[in-house]
Amino acid sequence: MEKIAELFIILILVSVVLNVSSPFIKFAIKLYSFQSLMLAFYILMGAVHFNSINLYGSFAITIIFKVILIPYFLFKTLKKVKMDKEINMYIGIPEAVVFAGSLTLLSNLIAQKIIKTGITFGSFVFTISLATFLIGAMLMITRKTLFSQILGFLTIDNAIFLAANSITHGMPLLVELGVLFDLFVSILILSLLILNLRRNVAS
Repeated sequence: MEKIAELFIILILVSVVLNVSSPFIKFAIKLYSFQSLMLAFYILMGAVHFNSINLYGSFAITIIFKVILIPYFLFKTLKKVKMDKEINMYIGIPEAVVFAGSLTLLSNLIAQKIIKTGITFGSFVFTISLATFLIGAMLMITRKTLFSQILGFLTIDNAIFLAANSITHGMPLLVELGVLFDLFVSILILSLLILNLRRNVAS
């Protein structure tokens, strides 16, 4: 079961790197949905292993909010603004992929240092969480459109969610539900902001 759980978090990192290597926004939303699904399966593995009600609840609300609702509203907004791809980037795709690989190596080095202090929970999960967090931040900085920056923000949120669930073996369900509801409302507000900006530019 541990190997299967590791496979799920490797696929989370693969989806983030693929996002860096692609300018297509529709593909990026699909990758986010896939990334969230892998996160949900990882949480499910923990729920079965620890027989934790909190983790079963976390699995269910991750599927509802991160795999279904948020991608649905992002697709709906994307369809209205008719935006296909990210054209303007501060750095090119090949450079961004190399940078993402460097951040993954850096995350591994930091994880090894922290593990020696004995204050963390597992070098593999910590490495993937930190790499996903840093690459998500890189997406927010290197992409110019608000849509791509939102996806970078959501990637950071998944990294924090992965780390939090690994450390606590399931946060209190009410807390997770509150966090995910806040995230969902934020995405709705940002979607409305994108639509209003588009209308103002068009007029």
